[in-house]
Amino acid sequence: MDHSNKNTVSRRRVIQTLGALTMPIGGLAGAQTAFPSKPLRIIVSFSAGSSTDLVARLVAERLSEQMKQPVTVENRAGAGGVVGTQAMAQAAPDGYTIGIGSLATLALLPATMKELPYDGTRDFAPLSELMSVDLVLTTSAKLPVKTLAEFVAWAKAQSSPIFMGTFGAGTSAHFAGFLFGKSAGIKFEVVHYKNQSDGLIGLMNGDCHFMVPPPSVVEPQVKTGKLRALATNGNVRVRSMPEAPTFAELGYPAMNFSNWVGLLAPAKTPQPVLDRLSAEIQIAANAPQVRSKLEESGYRMIVNKPQEFAATIRHDVPFWANFVKTSGFSL
Repeated sequence: MDHSNKNTVSRRRVIQTLGALTMPIGGLAGAQTAFPSKPLRIIVSFSAGSSTDLVARLVAERLSEQMKQPVTVENRAGAGGVVGTQAMAQAAPDGYTIGIGSLATLALLPATMKELPYDGTRDFAPLSELMSVDLVLTTSAKLPVKTLAEFVAWAKAQSSPIFMGTFGAGTSAHFAGFLFGKSAGIKFEVVHYKNQSDGLIGLMNGDCHFMVPPPSVVEPQVKTGKLRALATNGNVRVRSMPEAPTFAELGYPAMNFSNWVGLLAPAKTPQPVLDRLSAEIQIAANAPQVRSKLEESGYRMIVNKPQEFAATIRHDVPFWANFVKTSGFSL
């Protein structure tokens, strides 16, 4: 085949693909209306201003421009993410309601709660991961340590208990601390603070000895020297804290896990609708203004295909269920 024929075939395939994404969707009560024909909404299971809310609003704005329909964000906070995630699972499977899912709501909540009104692997159709809310092991500058190795040595040398602070039991930051303790061979007791402000004050004062929060939470105090960032859990260094090495660099490969956030549709949403949504989301999330805003805020972009996101969920649900069971955690 000559080059002109190859180019013709390539253009034909692109046109066919775009045509498939905008074709009328059948099987929805007999409707033959092209999708989307009305406004869409994204349910966020946490309050406005959270990391999941930020990514949802950035992507919603781009999707609205691309799909020529309003895309609104609806915050349905409550019960640690259960309320909004349940609303997603029970929404009509027509593509007009999608939502944010995360490691916390799809893997950790099922591992820590006896009964949930949804199943993380059965009730949703993954569309795309969006980012990882990486975590950073942080200590007070008052401690006589400047590196992770020094912190581990100091922790093992203490005759009295050391304390890890969290902003809530059963969160990804809570279990990251458990996982680190197991990997490093150190023991500690846990202090759950009511909010971030109390927790940061406790950490800076030395009332607790370390935390593993998102970088955005502690970045101002790290920059002023009140706190020290010793290691992050992602596979690359956090853009906003390049001086902090990854746990993997320091010999803790078990800490290299993704605290992922992604978009989901209700199960049984028609495949052509899922294909259209997934394609549009990938374009929106990869837009330079979206990526730069999230990376500047300390988040790591992970935009992938539905089958890759589904594989992540299938792996993480049993992994964290087993880890939580062996950790002895209880509410």
